[in-house]
Amino acid sequence: MKILMNQTETNSSLVVLARFEIVAACIIYGFGFIGNLFALIVFSSLLEFRRISTGVLFLLMTISNFFHLWTLTIGFIGISGKYIYFNIFFYCQFNPFIENISRAMSTYFSVGIAVDRFVRSEIPIRAKNICTRRNIFILTTILFAIFSIFWSFYLYPLGNYILQDGICIYNQTNHYAFFLTNVHIPLRATMLCFLPIITMSASNIRMMRNIRQARNRVVDILQIAEGNKSSTIISSTVLNGPVGRRTLAVDRMLLYMMIANIFTFIITQIPFHVYTVMQIYMIQLDTYVHSLIYALLLIWSSVYFGIAFYLYCLASPLFRRKFIRISRKLINCQMCLRPTA
Repeated sequence: MKILMNQTETNSSLVVLARFEIVAACIIYGFGFIGNLFALIVFSSLLEFRRISTGVLFLLMTISNFFHLWTLTIGFIGISGKYIYFNIFFYCQFNPFIENISRAMSTYFSVGIAVDRFVRSEIPIRAKNICTRRNIFILTTILFAIFSIFWSFYLYPLGNYILQDGICIYNQTNHYAFFLTNVHIPLRATMLCFLPIITMSASNIRMMRNIRQARNRVVDILQIAEGNKSSTIISSTVLNGPVGRRTLAVDRMLLYMMIANIFTFIITQIPFHVYTVMQIYMIQLDTYVHSLIYALLLIWSSVYFGIAFYLYCLASPLFRRKFIRISRKLINCQMCLRPTA
């Protein structure tokens, strides 16, 4: 009798967890789409932002985030019994293919942002020829080709599959199952989690050190030139002029946005990728429990792809002011277009 009661309580807890996941997915995906749309509007409207490679990377990452949330939403809607893709190929093969590629592209756009700012602080003179928009588009094309080849097995699954209750059930061969659990999942965790975290953290730490050293050099130069009135006036003009202030404000905005981006990536991606690697060793859990845990961690990891806009608003006063200014322009434009009675 006691065992039956414990089993009933466990089942009730799992039902509550499943309902919580549904509510959480609706909130995260909904606000994620809205946030990415707003971020796309702000990034597209900032001319000085689009002129630099870092701004282009933020813009591309926002677009990739939008596609990734779309693929996750399709899977979530399918589990609830509604299908956007009625063709099983698009639902069970093409959608996972795009989901993995968009996640990888967003991740490496984030890595590119950190490396871009690091290069600009490490070798500022040569960075003008390295950190260009043309190089960004070339690297984007190369990465897209690499990731498309890496996940091409989704388009040619080694086995049969059926669609049941919004879940794709694959009848995998032994070799295909071994590849997924022992090769693909650990390699994906390394490529999309551990390696990016190491790269972004190292770039960020080194960049902060370079910025601190650059500020100390500026202070030393100003102290040496303190007795020279003309030098002081020139230095003050360069640092406090309108162009200098605008450049400094954009650099500070990018720094805050990058730090917020890296921190969010670490806390959202590690749990999901660690679980996907370790779940084959958790034999005491049944398939349903595994699916609930996987869905919960997947939803948590998707926070990274939808929360960026809100973090930018909190971390960067300049980004926040730009968004408010653009919102006012849109509201005023809407009022001007409204017909008068």
